[in-house]
This record gives sequence, C-alpha cells and structure tokens, in this order.
Amino acid sequence: MNDVVNSQKEKYKAWVTENLGEKTGIWYTPYLEKFGLGSGYKGNFFEYQSYTEYKKIYQQMTEQSDEDIERLVTGKSTPRYPKKFGTTRIQFRKKYAEDEYNRGVRSKPDNLGGIPDWGVLMRSYLIFLYYDENPTLTYPKKEKKIANQEDEIDNSINYWVISPGESSRLWDQFHTENMIALGWDYLGDLKNYDSKEAVERKIAEQRADGVRPVNDTKAVWDFYREIQTGDVVYVKEGIKKILARGVVAGDYYFDDEVSEYKHRRKVDWLQIGKWELHQTFAQKTLTCLNPYPNLIQEIDQVMNEEFIDPKIAEANEFRNWLSNQVTDTGVSLNDKTVKQKVNALKDIESHYNALIFGETDIEQLKHLKDIVISDEFYKKYKGVSGSSIDYYIRFIESKPTVQENESFTMDEFLSDVFIEKKELIQLISLLENKKNLILKGAPGVGKTYIAKRLAYVMMEEKDETRVQMVQFHQSYSYEDFIEGFRPKAEGDGFELKQGPFVKFARRAARDPERDYFFIIDEINRGNMSKILGELMMLIEGDKRGEQINLLYSNDKFSVPSNLYIIGMMNTADRSLALLDYALRRRFSFFEIKPAFQNETFKSYVNELNSPEALNRIIDEIKSLNNQIVEELGTGFQIGHSYFVGDAYKVDTANRVEEVIEYEIIPQLFEYWFDDEQKANDWAERLRGCYDGEK
Repeated sequence: MNDVVNSQKEKYKAWVTENLGEKTGIWYTPYLEKFGLGSGYKGNFFEYQSYTEYKKIYQQMTEQSDEDIERLVTGKSTPRYPKKFGTTRIQFRKKYAEDEYNRGVRSKPDNLGGIPDWGVLMRSYLIFLYYDENPTLTYPKKEKKIANQEDEIDNSINYWVISPGESSRLWDQFHTENMIALGWDYLGDLKNYDSKEAVERKIAEQRADGVRPVNDTKAVWDFYREIQTGDVVYVKEGIKKILARGVVAGDYYFDDEVSEYKHRRKVDWLQIGKWELHQTFAQKTLTCLNPYPNLIQEIDQVMNEEFIDPKIAEANEFRNWLSNQVTDTGVSLNDKTVKQKVNALKDIESHYNALIFGETDIEQLKHLKDIVISDEFYKKYKGVSGSSIDYYIRFIESKPTVQENESFTMDEFLSDVFIEKKELIQLISLLENKKNLILKGAPGVGKTYIAKRLAYVMMEEKDETRVQMVQFHQSYSYEDFIEGFRPKAEGDGFELKQGPFVKFARRAARDPERDYFFIIDEINRGNMSKILGELMMLIEGDKRGEQINLLYSNDKFSVPSNLYIIGMMNTADRSLALLDYALRRRFSFFEIKPAFQNETFKSYVNELNSPEALNRIIDEIKSLNNQIVEELGTGFQIGHSYFVGDAYKVDTANRVEEVIEYEIIPQLFEYWFDDEQKANDWAERLRGCYDGEK
C-alpha cells in the first residue's frame, strides 16, 4: 500500500473512532481495504481520496439524491436504500464469511458475526471525507455517540421478529416455501386499503369484544407497508427462542389459493436452527426490533455461537441506557461521562468483591452505595460512585419484564366482574381514546377490582409487572408521587428519590410495544394539582411524548402514549373535595353502579350453599338503595361487593349477618346522622331478613 493510501486509512480510523464509537474505526477499516463490491469499483476504498469523487461512487451504489446525502452527512437522517440493493448488503457479508471460512479464520461459512453491513461502511467513509475536507465543522452526533453503539445496527434497514402461528406450527411451511405470512385473512388483499385507519375499522368490525385493535392493526400495516426488501427478519418461538434469520426478498402479496395466512412475503433464509436468548421478546405477532439494538446484537451473537458474558451484556445495556439520560441542565450525558460511570461501577465491584451488574435487589444496591460513600479509604471513583449506583438503580427500575403470563379474555372478565358486556366495551373505548379514566361510585361497587381486571383484559393477559397501584390521601404530595428529597434511611441528610409514577412511566417508555396501567385508588382524596404539578399537562392524551424538565432533578421527562391512568373516586365521602375543572377535562368519568341485577352476580349468589338469607337481604338492599338515591344521590348506594368473597362460600348465613350488622348498618347511621329513627327502621328491616322474619 502506498503512503498516501495508508495515511488516508489511518486518518479514517482515528476520525471514526472518535466520532462514531470506540473500536469502530479498527472494526470498519479492514473491510474498506478489501471491499470487493464488484467490477467498476476500486478494491481498496481508501484510494478514493476526495469527497466529491467518492460522493459520485456512493450515489451510483445507492441512488441517493444530493438532498439525501446532505441530510446524511449533517446527521439529520439515515437513508433507506432502493429495493434492488436489498440483497446486496447480505451478499457482501456472506462473501466475507465464506472467504474467511476458506482461510480458516471463521468456524462456519454462514457465521456472519462481526461483519459490518456494507451500507454502514459506505456511509462512514462518506461522512469521514466530508468532515476531513471541512475541518471547522463538527459531526453533530459526536456528543451523543457511545462506544460500540453507533451503527452497531444499520438503521437504514429494519429488523423484524415474527411468530409463525400458534406454537410455531407454521414454521415448517415458512421454511420450505421461503416466505413469512400473517393471518387476518378476512381483510382480503391489503392493496385495497388506502390507510391504516381503514384496516383498523375492518378489524374492529370483526372483533366482538369492542377492544380497539391497535396492536393487530399495527402488525398488519407494518407487514404490508413498513417491511421492505432487504430488511432482516427473525422467526421466534415463544418469547426467548429464535428459529431462523432471513432477508426479505420481495414485496407484499395476497395468496388467495392457500387456506390460511394469506398475507405473504418472500424471504431468503440464511440461518436455520434453534437458539435460546437471555433477553425476551414481547408476546406479539410482529415486532420491529430497531428500538432494541442490544437485543439485535444478542441475537446475532447467539446465532453465531459467540460466547456472551452476562455481566458484559448487562454492562453494555446499562451503557446504552445511560446514553439516553440527561444531566441537570437537560443535555445528554456525553461519552466521557458514560464511560466514567460504567468504569466506576466495575471498580466498585472489584474493590468490594460485590455484585452490581446483574444485581436486581434495589435495597442491596442502596446498602452498597452507603458503604462506598462512607468508606474514607476508597478514593479512585469517589466523586461519581454514589451517582453511578443511583443511575444503575434507575436503570434496573426502568427495565421492562417480559414473561409468560396467564391469558385474560373478555369472557373471563365478564365471568369474574359483575358488569355488562356493553359497559365493558364502553370502558375500554373511553380509556383507549382519553388515556385517563376515573371510575366513580359508592363504596362496595368493586371499583378497585374492576380497575385491575380492566388492565388485564386490555393487555389480554395477567401481567402484574405492567400494573402499578398507589393510594392517595390528604398529605400525599408531589415529592411522594413524582420526585423529591427524602431523609436517608440512616437519618444522615437527604437524597433525591424518584416517585412511583416517574419510575413506572420510564419503564413503560422503554417498552413501547406493550400497554402499562397506573391505578390510583381514592384519587379525589389527594390534592391532584399539588401532586401532579407540572405533569398536569403531560397526562393529556394529545400531549403524550412531550418532554418537560422535572422540578428537582431537572431531568427530561415525558408520559408515554402506552401508559394508561385509571383512578377510583368514592362519591359517598362528604369530606372529599371535587376535582377541579382543569383536571376533570383530562379524564373520562364512568360511574360504577351496584350490580344486583347482573345475571352473573345472580348466578354467583344462587350457587352458594345457602343463598336464601342472602337473596332476602339483596331484595331489601334494592329497596334501601331506591330511598338512598331519592334522598342522598346515586353515589351513596350500597354496593354488591359487600356480598362477595370466600367467606360466603364457607358459611353464607353467618357472613350475611356479619356484614349487615357490622358494616352496612353503621354506614346507614352515617348517612342519616340527623334522622336516627330512619336508620333504625332500616336496620330492623335488614335484621329481619337474615332472622327469617321477613
């Protein structure tokens, strides 16, 4: 190699290392030296010395316009390449793998691990030449780049994971016919739909549960319009196994000759087998993995039989998470700061022989932090050790948990909760459209019970990790709910702590493909304006995703669109203030009424071992509620949940007497505190029911 070309290579290596990521320059350089794209191009791309010369070559290969290239080199976008180059990128990697296998460097000819995509290489050299010839300019992504993160995946293509039917039953067909497919056959040819909304309307017509088919629509539309020739597709089994990797080789087509899964695309399969991952997938038919670069990286490592050290994988995931955090001035953490914090945690692990990367016990991490801070002999990372552990705790708290869960259908909801199907459909619609819902009603109508199961039916599974519940009270504050300074456990000073809402919202934001539900019991018992503070605006449905700086930490924060808020309001407590109008307009309100007329409730009562006394009581409660509504209002009725529970299945008659005597009658004296005679009259009528006098 002549001196000019060698000098160019060294300049490129140094610039890419500094601007695109640690070790990236070393990684990319050998491939540009022997690119081997084909005739008409130089074998060593470092022989292209000027930006203008190479730009022409780049445009020949990619068909990018001058405007596209300007946006690329200024960091404003990453291009998508034309369809005819869809398979070029994978052919390039396969050729290198085969060459290295023949030279004894690589263990298998289909092991593509570590070979960068040709699009990444071409772009990196173009960007380098631009800034080499314009030394006064700074690459705008420089301050955001993280070692081993920038361009680990090529964002000019998408990475998808698809499920081949229930229990992977269609995988053999996918394999032999070189294709991927989706159901929803009743939609017909998707080319007949002019919008995503039209697809959603058609799917909604077919669903009997009234749930807005957001996920189904997204899967169908992504399969039809978002997947492109050249995209990488993985086939999954369950939530942790990979069966294959391939490259999309053709456009969408509708095959009306087959019996099922008629929406199809051709795929060239590259690797076939069965690999188990450390991380997990969302339980969805089709998911784009580009928001999860660490998962893509792990899939490739596992499929290429590369050893994955769990601690290193966790440290890398933490490093990438840190890159999206901000300082107290609202700017992103730079590479130097991120590297320092990761190294600080590694040093603490070594110095104290303690576990940090992989530790999930928050209290254990807090205890370790106290030890480190109080250790006057520990000097190396003293200035950042406490904040580094705090960041890691936040990282652990924000990680979504994906696991196999028990399904929960609309039929299961209706058999478990005593409301009508049309009411459930209305509840789901209100929550989906407004994002925020308040269930109001008298004590004992099952508001809390309904709220949790409403979350389950919308998730279509019982996933406790995606449901968070808190209860408001008069002294509940912004510092409790959002963030604030709190006394340390040992009483020595204060520390800034995130509240449950911020923690949960950030966890939801890291898992945008699935819905999360934050449930607030006794929502009108707290001062909502005081508790929410500047977040009052962010919870609005059309403000989701907008960012503001939090009051104490000044961290950037937003409420993601996949987070739903359900509040419960007791309408019978005279001591509670009504919600102010500014807050009311941010919620939909749904009144939960006593369900004594509900057929499921009637069946439940009649299946008890001795339902006679309870049926007499219920008839009397209905009359009582009529008078309560007339004199006090609907919010003061006696609810049905007083008569639900395992104790009724053991001894119905005894439990009826307990509830009437020690729960309902005292409530009546509260209602008619100024008319004890009326309360006494109703008490005697109710007692007469279980005594058998009525």
